[in-house]
Amino acid sequence: MDKRVIRWKLNEIMAQKRVRNKDLAEGIGITETSVYRLRKTDTMPRMSPERLNDICQFLDCQPGDLLIYIPDSDAERAEKNQQKLSKGIAIAKHQLPSTDKEATEDIAA
Repeated sequence: MDKRVIRWKLNEIMAQKRVRNKDLAEGIGITETSVYRLRKTDTMPRMSPERLNDICQFLDCQPGDLLIYIPDSDAERAEKNQQKLSKGIAIAKHQLPSTDKEATEDIAA
């Protein structure tokens, strides 16, 4: 079971500060594709302290601004709720109301 205990918020911070991938890439000396990958992941990516320092310096933020800690119990609870929701949707799809013809046949029987 993959628990995402520490969530990476680069995408949110960049959106709040209205920073484009191109701007961050040029500012810290990496490709736009690399910024895109860093931005689109929800889990903390592996990176050197220097890279994290560059990102924080460019975005004028603290490393803690880029991370959020979700305790195991909350992560497990969120995962269970998501599983229940998925199962509920699947069950609801199978319990759709029958067509009028089927209903008429049931009544006649």
